[in-house]
Amino acid sequence: MTDVDGSAEATDAAGFAEDAASPTAVRVRSVVEGALGHSLAAWPQTAALAEFPSAAYDSLMQLEVVTRLEKEFCLATGALDTADVATLHAATARLVHLTETP
Repeated sequence: MTDVDGSAEATDAAGFAEDAASPTAVRVRSVVEGALGHSLAAWPQTAALAEFPSAAYDSLMQLEVVTRLEKEFCLATGALDTADVATLHAATARLVHLTETP
């Protein structure tokens, strides 16, 4: 819910910026960049990776990213799903949940 002054939107934006700088987010971005072979430095955390301009983020690339993230974070095969890697933010949130939640 957004306040009249837009403060909820500002809080969300600040939260996403903080998320993007977290160690998990940096690792996620690095793994996805490695799989794509393109820099995502200017790509927004919440933008759908399927909309990446090179159109390289198809179903096979999603599976590649899932596999690489599972290896990077020492997760069992099948711990992630392609839906978990729709955006950098979604991937980061899922990985934080899997690796940092007691």
